[in-house]
Amino acid sequence: MTEAKFSIGIDLGTSNSALAFCPLTSAQGSQILAIPQWDTATTVIESEILPSFLYLPEEAIAAQMRGQHGGLGSSAWVVGRLARRKAGETPGRVAQSAKSWLCHHAADRSAPFLPWGSNALAPQEKISPVSASALILAHLRKAWNDRFAAQGLAFDAQDITITVPASFDAAAQMLTLAAARQAGFPDHVRLLEEPQAAFYAWLEQQAGETWAAPPDARAAHVLVIDIGGGTTDFSLFELKPREGDFPDIKRVAVSDHILLGGDNIDLAIAHLVEPRLATGGGALSPGQWDHLAAQSRSLKERVLGVEGGPDEVFTVSIPGRGSNLIAGALSAEVTRSDLERMVLEGFFPDCEASDKPRRALGAVREWGLPYAFDSAVTRHLAAFLRGRPEVDALLFNGGSLTPRRLREKLRAQIGRWQEGRSPIVLENPQLDLAVARGAAYSGRLARQKAGLIEAGSPRAVFVEAGGGTADGGAPRALVCILPRGATSAEATNLDLYMRINTPVRFQLYTSTRHDDKKAGDVVELVPEEFHALPPLETEATLARPPSGKSAETIPVALSAKVNELGLLQLSCRSLAADIAQSWPLEFNLRPQERAAVAPKPEQAPQTQILPDRLAEAKRRIASAFTQTSEKRAPLTAPRLFQALEQILGRSKGEWNAMLLRELWESLKENEAGRALSVEHEETWLIFAGFLLRPGFGVARDERRIDELWRILEKGLRFPGKRSKLQQYILWRRVAGGLSQERQEALLEAEKTRIFEQKNTPPELIRMAGSFERIGLGHKTELIGRFIDVSAELAAQKKHCAPYLAALGSLLSRTPFYAGPENIAPPELVERAYKAFRRLDWNDPELAEMKPLFLRGARVVNDRRLDLPAPLRKDIADKLEKCGVAPVRAGRLRDFEPVERAEHVSFYGEALPPGLILGGY
Repeated sequence: MTEAKFSIGIDLGTSNSALAFCPLTSAQGSQILAIPQWDTATTVIESEILPSFLYLPEEAIAAQMRGQHGGLGSSAWVVGRLARRKAGETPGRVAQSAKSWLCHHAADRSAPFLPWGSNALAPQEKISPVSASALILAHLRKAWNDRFAAQGLAFDAQDITITVPASFDAAAQMLTLAAARQAGFPDHVRLLEEPQAAFYAWLEQQAGETWAAPPDARAAHVLVIDIGGGTTDFSLFELKPREGDFPDIKRVAVSDHILLGGDNIDLAIAHLVEPRLATGGGALSPGQWDHLAAQSRSLKERVLGVEGGPDEVFTVSIPGRGSNLIAGALSAEVTRSDLERMVLEGFFPDCEASDKPRRALGAVREWGLPYAFDSAVTRHLAAFLRGRPEVDALLFNGGSLTPRRLREKLRAQIGRWQEGRSPIVLENPQLDLAVARGAAYSGRLARQKAGLIEAGSPRAVFVEAGGGTADGGAPRALVCILPRGATSAEATNLDLYMRINTPVRFQLYTSTRHDDKKAGDVVELVPEEFHALPPLETEATLARPPSGKSAETIPVALSAKVNELGLLQLSCRSLAADIAQSWPLEFNLRPQERAAVAPKPEQAPQTQILPDRLAEAKRRIASAFTQTSEKRAPLTAPRLFQALEQILGRSKGEWNAMLLRELWESLKENEAGRALSVEHEETWLIFAGFLLRPGFGVARDERRIDELWRILEKGLRFPGKRSKLQQYILWRRVAGGLSQERQEALLEAEKTRIFEQKNTPPELIRMAGSFERIGLGHKTELIGRFIDVSAELAAQKKHCAPYLAALGSLLSRTPFYAGPENIAPPELVERAYKAFRRLDWNDPELAEMKPLFLRGARVVNDRRLDLPAPLRKDIADKLEKCGVAPVRAGRLRDFEPVERAEHVSFYGEALPPGLILGGY
């Protein structure tokens, strides 16, 4: 490999990105690379800032651009200035805030759903947050190579550092590196916390200068306040004087993840202006809101970027709803004083040092991203500083702190908390470029092995361990595996065991407050004090079984370290004398492939089946599907269930997820027995649906659904009505594990029966209703058909429950397993209400009507998905008149987050903890 000549620092920002570089072997300072990018559809400019926006041009514009400037890249997406401008003109074609999505655990960040909520692009045209980040990084990589590769300075051969918020957890860090790999970056890319990078940029400015230590020669503490487009980060550094040299520097604390920044100010401005634009007291349409949010971003920069008089007036204009956009445009005026007061009072209010961030649902929030509940930066700052050393100096960073007035407000606030001892302010002349510069400078220091900030893990890391009792009923214990500030640790002082040869879950937590905990310390889980990471799901298998015995657990030690790339790495090491083995633990970053609900202690699997009983149950399944001369009663599902309940000593309602999947292995191996009789095939299908439901939630369920699909795509052995109905039920039960392509394939095969045949089987209707992932075109078609048929049946006093139940799923605002991009438009719920509103919803034949509208009209706090408020009120009023409790109908009037308990019964049990802590 060619020796690196430069250290490259990349600030991958929510709003803007930048690339800086400095030579590794000389004292020349860092420089910013000017990035070529489209400014209009016909002009290319170079700028030190690359806006982190991506625009998918319409075909005519794309064709025009392809013929100029070499297309400026091979991707169909345009990155930079033009994309940012198009966010205000055609927002449905612009992906933004990809970085904020990377830390959103509830979303599958590798799934293509950006631009969020857009109807302007087909689903196949959208991109994932990881891919969007990769496109930005690829644009920066190409800009470097176009400038330097011909000089023998290829990008991949250089020392490369990408910055991330200090509050990014291990999962978001891994996704950032995944985006870098997708962009073609080399494997040696490092990660660096943004506040550290900003501090490095300041240190570079001080090269050759003498540090002005506090008069009493004590350690000084510098607070970095970094407020960017998407996040707010606080980091506290300790500087200790060192004779004749620059001080020792240690990062001593970082803040929790706070999704609060310039994007939130944009939304707040939009909410301020909306009532002045909307006519008749109504809300703006989703498309109009997108335009207003983009206009608010520009307005924020105009108001906060320069000084002006309080009476200065700004005009905001957005398109109207009609076809004549110019004549129908909506305009409103807002004064500088209105905007500055909103920003200062809403985001930087005065508060006491003892104040805590509010947890109520009162802050500006959009349904897509989990923005901070409390928008007051000052309250978050007060909570961070509580119990920590006095601040001697401040370093501000991030584009959202460009207005000097905001920086002065924060300094004065800290001074009041410190009884008048205001910190000095360290100069940062480039709030939007310092992170990239500091990242480049840190690479040089790393190469020189001198002057680096001592950091280690920014937070303490813990893993959950189950109790050592047989019934698993002990409290939830957390074992510290990496203390805050450490770079590596191993816990060997515990009576700790790991479950082997079975799927298990390792649930990790981090804390910025448990600074005194050492590796091996045990604490009880207090949810508000810890941040949960995505669970690690795995199966620890032995290379060979221990001699002379069959073990279900082995003693282990836990080790953790922050590697040279900045990533958290975990592993379990066997302490058994005859087992020399260790197991690395990998993150599962695809939330749709695991149980969405972490079990409470009383929900943890408690059924422990002895190995001989499990083996006997598997033999009973095999014998049921094997030709035999034995005289026995005809095979039926109830008889086989009864036999297995007797063998296992548990009713089938007590069979946990692990047991169900173990029994599937035997059922799969004996699938050929379906050919013995229609009864055999019917029983096999019933059992397959029961053992694999809901199709996901257990490690390796994706593989199991692949196995089921391969078995059944060959066709039924007895393709008559009995087997066909059970096949419909089976696909409904495991629908959550079926991809969109598979759901649509099953639907296409039954389209004639659904849309043209009378007396369609209820099982088929319910199966179609369970397909949450089908495209909106298919979903709209199904919903229209089901509304028409059910309305006709209801009018004739005929049974329509299957259609209403299917509509409840297809129209739901809160799907069980699909993403928000699969939610049907609210107009279809309105159509259903108009068709059913005059019916008596208390009629027993219409029992499914209430859950239909409780799900279909629920508020999710997204104007693209919510029904108009007057319509929701009408539906809620009718539900209450029909006996629905006001607390339930209230979910149609005001936003209320989905409670975990609402999904527990659907998702089923999660895997048991992989670790058992003896004596706890």
